[in-house]
Parts: sequence; structure tokens; C-alpha cells
Amino acid sequence: MDWLLLSLSSIGFVCIFIWVKIPSHIKGLKNIVAKTGNVIRSPGISDHWKEKVLPRYALQLFLKSILIFGVLILSFSPFIVFSVYSLVTGGQFIELASSFQGVAAGTIIAALFGFIVSRIPKGDYGTGSKLLHQMVLGNNFLGEALFDIERLLFSPNITSEKPHVFVAGLARAGTTVLMRTLHENGKFTSLTYRDMPFILAPNLWRRISGFSRQDIGKRERAHGDGLTIDYDSPEALEEVFWRTFCGSDYITENSLIPMTADNETLDKFKTFVGLVLNDTPDNCYLSKNNNNILRLDSIARAFPNALIIVPFRDPLQQAFSLLNQHKKFLKTHSEDPFAKKYMTWLAHHEFGADHRPFMFDGTNEDEKNTQHLSYWLMIWIKTYSYLINNLPPQAVFLSYETLCDKSEVIWEKFGEQINLAPYTDKISFTKALHPINESVPGDLLKQSNDIYKRLIVKSIDVI
Repeated sequence: MDWLLLSLSSIGFVCIFIWVKIPSHIKGLKNIVAKTGNVIRSPGISDHWKEKVLPRYALQLFLKSILIFGVLILSFSPFIVFSVYSLVTGGQFIELASSFQGVAAGTIIAALFGFIVSRIPKGDYGTGSKLLHQMVLGNNFLGEALFDIERLLFSPNITSEKPHVFVAGLARAGTTVLMRTLHENGKFTSLTYRDMPFILAPNLWRRISGFSRQDIGKRERAHGDGLTIDYDSPEALEEVFWRTFCGSDYITENSLIPMTADNETLDKFKTFVGLVLNDTPDNCYLSKNNNNILRLDSIARAFPNALIIVPFRDPLQQAFSLLNQHKKFLKTHSEDPFAKKYMTWLAHHEFGADHRPFMFDGTNEDEKNTQHLSYWLMIWIKTYSYLINNLPPQAVFLSYETLCDKSEVIWEKFGEQINLAPYTDKISFTKALHPINESVPGDLLKQSNDIYKRLIVKSIDVI
């Protein structure tokens, strides 16, 4: 085990070393030193001017040196984290890592890994980021270890009685835009892209990554649906917890199936939510995770006062949107294998090359034409048929069309159950109506419309 931790630490060092761009910082330091030397040696610069310029360069040298020291500490953070883990578990990692044998082995592992990395072509994600994601998200053991360390270092703000909010439904029902609007209300805390890839150790990662905080301008997300994101955008990252601790209970080779979490897993989930809320103890937790429809009873048991919102949309429109996204991500995944891995690590199997449908009746379709609208309409029928019969008391259906038409009414309904700032005219939701030319069997269309009417009757604006 200690040798495994040494290997992971050495690889982690290389990943972070590349991610924080230490070579560029060192190059910047050398440039300042060169400028300072040029000023000192230049006969054309007066002593008076040198006295003004050199203190500025001295300050730049000091600040750049502090930054480099900080990012070096960050690069060594895997060794620090695993040292803490070793102390808690009674391992011998510290003794191994500090021995001549350990230092030599770690150096060789890091050098070999760095050599391999240098031969990897870069894509949208830098090489260091790809490797860091691979190491952290692609390894359940490491995820569990990070979660254990996080629990030891930080006191989770466990508040099971608060009215936390969980948005969960079939994809393309407006779940993301609803979650974003709720998040902007200021009463909630969610996981954001800034927490990637250390989802299971959010507080530890925030402290460590503070040495090299990065920002990007808002850009359209991969779905190509007009929604923009940056590092602080809330997103459906919570599923990493469920995949890590009980993935085998619901993720099969070809599908995702309903599950019931045991008490131990629910206790860990409550701790996880408490850790996410650590820096904002007065807020409630906000989750948008479509896979939660597989475990709604478990969510309700963990947080009895939570509000679970299950959006739905006109079946043909939603199925058409799912089909379009599937085609889009099939193309993306064929061009960028990392994008496929990324979605698999997050257990986002809604569409794309690793599509695994929700399977509620214990059967699987051996032949499925995912390129046809009928397939996605059947997914819609099976999903909402299941939800109609398995919704816990804390959950409510929400028609996205009604949300667009009666935003103020819906907002007031939510406000009766959770702590929301008052409705304003800035809160708006827009329908996306697509012309659909593809035909579907009449019986599927009738069945989906019948379910849609039943959902409308059960929607929150009617209750």
C-alpha cells in the first residue's frame, strides 16, 4: 500500500507541476533577474533612475519567489496528503518517502511519467489537467482516501433538517437552467467547476488551489445550447460521490438501474453535503443531478425536509433534444477521447459514446436504435412512468412549459417550502420549440401524451 501511495504521489507531483505551469513561473523569474542585471550594468541609465527602478524589480523578484514557493508546495501536496492519511491509518508511507530508497524510486517514477507526458499531444485540456483528472477521478481508492482526509481536516456542517434542494429529472427538461436560477438567489451553495477534480475533498482543494487560482471568461458549454459556464458555475458533479462509494449498485455495463443506499452510505453523503457547506454554513445545499431519480427515496431519508424538484417537458420536444445531444456528443467523443472519459468519470451516461439508459423494469433492449426519435421517446415514457409511481412525499413534479409561462407563480410556490429571495423580473425561463419532422409510432405518441397529462395534473403549480 505504501508503495502505491508513493507512486501516486510521484505521479501527482508531475500532474500538478505541469498544471500550475511552474516552468513558466521560473522563466518569469529569470526575466526579472535579467532585466535587473541589464539596468545595473547599463551605463546609459543614471544612478537616480536606477534608485527608482531597482526597488520595483526587487519587489517583483520577492513576489515571484513567494509565488514559486507556493506552487512548489502545491506540487508536493500529494505527499503531504498521503502523509496525513498514513498517520491516520498507521501506514509507513512517511518512512518510505523519506528513505533513500523511496526518494530514488519516487524520482525515477516522476521522471519516467514526465517523459511519457511530454509525448502526449495537447487538446482542449492541458496535459497536466488531463492527468490530474485521470488520477483523481479514475481511481476510487484515491477518492475514498481523499474523502477520509477531508473529514479529518474539516468539520462538516451536517444539517440534515435544512430545506436543501435537489433538482433531478430526465436530461433536457430545463434542470440546469432551473438550478442556475436558484443558485443565483444567493441562498444556496453548490459544487462548481472550480471543485474539479477533487470533488470528494472540496475544502482541501480550495485551500491548495488558492496558490494558483485561475479564471476563464464565460464560454458556451459543450452541449451547444446557449448556456455559458466559467469556473464558478454550479454543475452536476455530485454523482462522483455515488459512483465512488456505491457505483456497482446502480451502474451496469449497459444501463443505470434504481438503487437504495444503505445507512452507512447515507451518513457519508450527509457528511459530504456538510463539507460542501463548510464555508457557507447559513446556506442550504443545492444539487442538480439527474441520476438522483434512481435513488429519490434515499435522498428523502437522508434529508427529510429537502425539496426534490423533478422537471419534465413536452415529451416529443424533450426526446428530440435528447436525440440532438446524443448525435452532438457522439461526434465530440469520436474526436476527443478525453471528453468521453470525463463524462464516464462523472457517470453522465445520458447520451454520447458511453450512453447507458435508465432501466427501471429489469430488462434491457438488445437492439436499440439511438439514432431514432422513437428510442428517446421510449426513454421518456419509461422514466416518467417510473417516477409517477415512485415519487417520495418531499418531491414535486414541475412542468418546464408552465415554469416559462408562470414563472412568478412557480417561484412563490417554491418560496412556500424553501428560503428564497422574492421574485424579480430578472427571473425568466425561455421555451425552446424545435420543428420536428421525424415520425414516431402513433402508440408511443399517445402513451407519452397520456403520461404528460398525468404529470401536468401532479405539477407543483396545480397542487
